Amino acid sequence: MADEAAIRAVARCADSVYWVREWPDKPTWRDRLRRWVDPASYHFDRTTTPPEPWVDRPAGYYERTGWRIRAAYVGSDLAFEVEYVVCDPCEIGWVEAPHSYEGHKRCGLATAALRSLRHVYPGLQWHTGGGHFRDAEPFWSSVSVGVPGGYTQRGRCLHVEPWRAR
Repeated sequence: MADEAAIRAVARCADSVYWVREWPDKPTWRDRLRRWVDPASYHFDRTTTPPEPWVDRPAGYYERTGWRIRAAYVGSDLAFEVEYVVCDPCEIGWVEAPHSYEGHKRCGLATAALRSLRHVYPGLQWHTGGGHFRDAEPFWSSVSVGVPGGYTQRGRCLHVEPWRAR
């Protein structure tokens, strides 16, 4: 496991985010599969370590236009990611797939990331697009306290997914 004190320090600075317009080395589906199959072998290249431990970047998937990823790095290791999208006209934000990588779990990264997103986008209702896994229900119950929308399941609007109007 990574140094728990270092991980908690990263969680405490979740509002210090390096914003990226374009992610030059977007991971392909093969990269994500490799990282999922063998997370220990995945390390962020030290030559491109972001200046802040938190990075906000485009999701980079064709079907996820407008989506972004908030990610945390502990040193050069990718520790946490969550995908999100915001609809300004509807004043709704959606988060999906929060994931802490092995060695970085249960140290507050997910809670810090969601709090930081609510800080950057004040006044929104927050939802998820899908249901919650049974083993994740305690997490969602704890982070949804006092959050407008409560991270409940809600379909995305036509501003975010315009093809639904067809």
